[in-house]
Amino acid sequence: MRTTLGTANAGDDVRAAIHRLGPKFERDYIAHTTLSHWADIVGDMIARRVRAVAVRDGKLFLYAPDATWKNEMRMSAPEIIQRVNNYAGGRLVKEIAFARTMRPVPMDAEEDGDAETPFAYARALIRTGLSDAEIAAGAQLAESVSDEKLAVKIRRAYQTTRKAKRLKEQRGFLPCPICGRMVNGVCHDCRRSEERRVRREVRAILQREPWAKLADIVRRVPSCDALLLGSERADLVRRIAGETDYTAQDSENARLLTMLHRGLPPEEVTPKKIQSTFWELRNELITTREFWEEMKKRKGSKKKL
Repeated sequence: MRTTLGTANAGDDVRAAIHRLGPKFERDYIAHTTLSHWADIVGDMIARRVRAVAVRDGKLFLYAPDATWKNEMRMSAPEIIQRVNNYAGGRLVKEIAFARTMRPVPMDAEEDGDAETPFAYARALIRTGLSDAEIAAGAQLAESVSDEKLAVKIRRAYQTTRKAKRLKEQRGFLPCPICGRMVNGVCHDCRRSEERRVRREVRAILQREPWAKLADIVRRVPSCDALLLGSERADLVRRIAGETDYTAQDSENARLLTMLHRGLPPEEVTPKKIQSTFWELRNELITTREFWEEMKKRKGSKKKL
């Protein structure tokens, strides 16, 4: 019997029960689990801005806060679809679409029953023994302090630290090759630090070459991917758009926005493409009340026709 997503550690009875409930229930279960782990699939940076709303008829519906993020999600669609399907263990989605409203994605209500409580961890820490040499080292460290109360705290802190390290070693934790911290799998602090470094490098390239494609950037920053590039491009577009007036379509910022938003080299930027870009980014650009009143008039005239 094949394993249903999310039940790899469950007993055969659980997997069989989900399978017996029928293919529709099984598909819904897989879709629900995949949506609940959207942040694991695309990363926290993107998940904070773009919400995975639903999966219907092979479409992954996303809610993006503005046109900039919609554009980046369209450009990154192949990688998003691949990541989602890899996580789901099958061809769950074939394309992405955008929802008009953001609905909360239901999260798993059940907590992990095997999670260790603070009390259980403290008890395990107390039961962890230290060698005579470690106890002597803690006592020697405390002797260097004249204040008796402070010496006791130092000795206890040293022993607790050594016990925690010993306990982690017993549980199979390994030192992070970068910072040396005992971790189970990936050191999240070092991973975030590495991601920030990569983002700085990608941002610097985009500022110099707004038209740069993913392949060009990967040659210089191998750890960059489409989602990270899209995230940095979207943030840069939003920042520049927030400093640019809608009427300034002949400015340097107008050319820069068009190159960033559309990935165009300088020689392909035309007034028509700038105008189209500004219209798509109209909610991000600096506009006046008169501008929106004119938009309402145009919309009203179109309805009459």
